[in-house]
Amino acid sequence: MSAENNNWSLNMHQIETCNCNHGCGCQFAGFPDFGSCEALLGFKVNHGHLDQIKLDGLKVVLALKWPGAIHEGNGTCILFIDSNASEEQVTALATIFSGAAGGMPLEALATTFTTVVGPVIVDINMDTCEDSASFDVEGVMKVQQKPLMNPVTGEEQHVHISFPDGGFIWNDGRIGTTESMWLKHEALSFNHAGKFAAKANVQWPNG
Repeated sequence: MSAENNNWSLNMHQIETCNCNHGCGCQFAGFPDFGSCEALLGFKVNHGHLDQIKLDGLKVVLALKWPGAIHEGNGTCILFIDSNASEEQVTALATIFSGAAGGMPLEALATTFTTVVGPVIVDINMDTCEDSASFDVEGVMKVQQKPLMNPVTGEEQHVHISFPDGGFIWNDGRIGTTESMWLKHEALSFNHAGKFAAKANVQWPNG
């Protein structure tokens, strides 16, 4: 199928983590805080479809690395899809997340990768709690978000980043940090606890 013929939409929970400091330099200036970008993004579909194929309730994880800024390219992407997806649904999700179905932000993001691995079919555990979201694949990755804490009072700090005119990935993200954030895979491996985390709801339509 050509991208022009694909009608898809995804309304999802997004659990985002990366190796930047709180706030993430990429969000504001386009460049990561420490030279390269390494990220784990988890998604749970609330409502979604590709043409007539329903994707409700399915889970996806993207493991990502760019040697410099995202827009400079030469990135690596591993696409993990939950084993609960049927063969037809796996194909649909891979088509969307690879950018092959067209539509933003995935069509643009796909142009920044030179290496794509997957889809890798695994059992993905995921909790979409707003202030302590998590996901893991046993022996492969673990992400556990937690709220930012006021260093003086010890109270939780409720922080959001909002893009009133619309963001590239999400429009409003609840900002936290990572208690755990690691990946062990032959294509990529990293560990970045105590860094940037965001929880958001995203709506990506393409028709």
